[in-house]
Amino acid sequence: MTLGEENTNRPGLRRWLPLLAPILAAAAVATGLAAVLAPRQEIGWFAYAPLANQTFTSDTMVLMDSGARTGYLLIAVALLTLAFWLGYRYRLGLRRRAAS
Repeated sequence: MTLGEENTNRPGLRRWLPLLAPILAAAAVATGLAAVLAPRQEIGWFAYAPLANQTFTSDTMVLMDSGARTGYLLIAVALLTLAFWLGYRYRLGLRRRAAS
């Protein structure tokens, strides 16, 4: 049995293989969104400003934990993978069209 004959018994695999990258990218985006949108524990923060004789509090400060950073990184990698896959498929289609 040669290398080419080995895959002839799996026609379903050949059909799903080109869709593997976008399916994995979509799953990574969903996982990243779940990590970003997970409920976080709020923390209180204040600082004493000795020259102003007032306590400074900030409601606009954003602290990202490692879960949110991981989620954003996962979303970015998944979107880059999807963009690469779309570009590859587009160029492959142009080459096939030009050859025929």
